Amino acid sequence: MKIFKLALIIGWLVILSGCDKDDGYSLGDYWITIGYIEGNQDDFMVVTDGGDRLYPSVNGAPWYEIKNGDRLWVNYTILGDGKEGSDIDYYVKINYFEDILTKNIVTLTPENADSIGHDPIWVNNPDENIWIANDYLNIFFKYYGAPTWPHFINVVSDINNPATPEGTPILELRHNSKGDPYESPANIGFISIRLKSLQEEGKDSVKFILRAIDDNGEYALDQELTYVYEQDNDSITPSAILLKTLPEKISVK
Repeated sequence: MKIFKLALIIGWLVILSGCDKDDGYSLGDYWITIGYIEGNQDDFMVVTDGGDRLYPSVNGAPWYEIKNGDRLWVNYTILGDGKEGSDIDYYVKINYFEDILTKNIVTLTPENADSIGHDPIWVNNPDENIWIANDYLNIFFKYYGAPTWPHFINVVSDINNPATPEGTPILELRHNSKGDPYESPANIGFISIRLKSLQEEGKDSVKFILRAIDDNGEYALDQELTYVYEQDNDSITPSAILLKTLPEKISVK
């Protein structure tokens, strides 16, 4: 058994060193991006929002429970290119996974308005920090309070004001601080919202408005976006989905 394990380790070292040399990839480099799981714990692929299919030759996060369809952050190192004609773009070493807060659009009603919350929330540089990929609306947001205090974040459609007079759907990013008494520091969070409920039969895209109120109760964010069904991933801004750092872990639900 020890001989087998030693042979396995040596084999991986040969593979890793070969990939590092032949394909021009360094084992010291890593990427952080968003993707979803295709498969199960024993055999899976990560499909990124950029359209790349990553096969985990080495899983450095075996404790993470893999579930088909899960949306997550993935930190990975490229070991080599996939073979021509295969459905694999890159063989990779998974460094770690991290869950993404993923939700459906919530219908806002008088009954749930208080639990949804009315607290301020911001999106800095919306053109960079809001994007749509793989039927998800993705938002980097900011709020003030204790990082360990559980805050609730949702995107809602108001049952009493679902669209503009022209018929454009209105969505609002909402925040419930859950009574957090602290007014600092500034916390950066991230959420993905499923958009398929906005699809209309016979169309391939839909425009909608995304809003969010600031501490003056005004719409500091009031932006029109276009959701293209099954969007071509090549049109996604690479800087939005290929990162080097992640925001610090905060308690949002």
